[in-house]
Amino acid sequence: MEFPHEGESIYYRYQALYVRDGNGSLLYCTGPQTTKLQEYWDRINIGLDTSSCKPKENGEFYLIELKDELQGFELYEIRLASEEFFTGIMISRTAVSSDIKDFETFFNGLILRQVNFAASCVDTTPTPPRNWESTTDSIVSLFDTFLRYRSTDDKWIDSGRAYFADRVRHFTSQGRQIELCLPAFPCKSSNTNKVTGKDPDRGELLALERLHGFVEAIEKIYDPGAKLWIISDGHVFSDCIGVDDKDVDEYGEKLIKMNRLVGLRRGNLDRVGFNSLVDLFELKRYKSRLDQIFQLNIPPIDHHVHTKATIEAELCRRILMAGCQSQRYSLRARIDSQDPAILALYRGFSRFMLEDLELHPFARSLSRSKQKKLSSKIAFEMIMRNQAYSNLVEMLFPNHIRLSIHAHNNAGPKFGIQLFDPAMIRAVDSLSQTGISMAPNDLLHIPTPWHNSVVKFVGSGVLYVTKAKVVRDAITEGDMTGILRSQDGETDSSGAVYFSVCTISLGGVQRRTGETVKEKETHSESQEPVSTLETATPDEEIAT
Repeated sequence: MEFPHEGESIYYRYQALYVRDGNGSLLYCTGPQTTKLQEYWDRINIGLDTSSCKPKENGEFYLIELKDELQGFELYEIRLASEEFFTGIMISRTAVSSDIKDFETFFNGLILRQVNFAASCVDTTPTPPRNWESTTDSIVSLFDTFLRYRSTDDKWIDSGRAYFADRVRHFTSQGRQIELCLPAFPCKSSNTNKVTGKDPDRGELLALERLHGFVEAIEKIYDPGAKLWIISDGHVFSDCIGVDDKDVDEYGEKLIKMNRLVGLRRGNLDRVGFNSLVDLFELKRYKSRLDQIFQLNIPPIDHHVHTKATIEAELCRRILMAGCQSQRYSLRARIDSQDPAILALYRGFSRFMLEDLELHPFARSLSRSKQKKLSSKIAFEMIMRNQAYSNLVEMLFPNHIRLSIHAHNNAGPKFGIQLFDPAMIRAVDSLSQTGISMAPNDLLHIPTPWHNSVVKFVGSGVLYVTKAKVVRDAITEGDMTGILRSQDGETDSSGAVYFSVCTISLGGVQRRTGETVKEKETHSESQEPVSTLETATPDEEIAT
């Protein structure tokens, strides 16, 4: 999917990021104008310690105005107290007001403090293993078979595999730990027809187990191992999807605790880590600076749904859009011109948001026609936010392997993944006794825990992922009985809830979705099933 990729924000003026030592030697650089920076570095170096360096923030942050062939560019540099090196960014120069220049200085400082090159910038680069090329191929094959989602327009064989291998090679050639990033796990949908509640449940637990399992599998074939970073995008979209910022925060905190339990159980706490927009913009670390940041006059953003925003989250959204957004009129022009790809995405988002907000109090107060107009406005904003967040991740994690929960064509730079193991978990949109109706295959609908619920049939080794309403309706209609469980015996203390259901006996045989099991086998496992859906206490749970 090719998004409109032009704008006036700092991201679209960004040319290169680099690291240099105190003597001016260029140690590492990356970005769209890497070649140009390298070509002219000797001339740039001459001016690094001259009067053209204007100290910012107590002399640790510098602005360097370039001249001659590079007079259209400028550098921002920072040297952290704990570092021996300078980290810098080259951007194109433009005439801006003092307010915008103050924000530019602030935003570039954030980028320089937070950027993770995932690269060795000194001469003590670890010696790669002798068989690192074959190891690279093994890791690529592992991703292909273990985690990759196969879209209908898949380009993995044509070009994606080679792109992915090049990303892996960046790490294996240095003998470094492989680093991946996944923008995901925002919060639970506000639509209770989809989910069990606001908290992470069995779906998130299964997804985290799968991600840990993938990293474990890498460790078995590559000694330095890997680290997968979940970059939560909850505060990027929460005001669009009708979720209060406080609920996003609580979901994230409980998810981190769940991830720790998974790590403890699997013997390693450092395989999967978390970052959020608040983390990336340092607002937890610098709460005392909020008043100073508000004085930067960062432009406000559009809100179309009534939600309760926190100061920190709202500020993060405004910083994100001011620093990384694309041009709104370019996207609108593509939609109005009936660009097939963008129009399909826009309409897909519109339908999705119409469904997702169907139970939200604000949306329910509107007529059906106004709900459709609202979903279209939100769809436009969601695309804008998504592109801005993608731009930010590209700047902060330039060498990380970028994973996605959307069905990209896998040509790169993003690669779609399945959070649920298809060998054990089936995504369905019905629980009929006659068969399974599989979920649709499009850019928005790779099944995720935050838009679905997990279902387990008593006595079955297969789990199902579907909308909560599907289960509740099946119980109400008398097709099955069930309860909401929160624990599997003594082996699971996560409290991750899921639906445990049992079909109604027909002629001495219990029929379940996709399988038939003798009634006596189930009776040995379960108490008498309840006819209405309840939340089970440990003593009431149906044993499996």
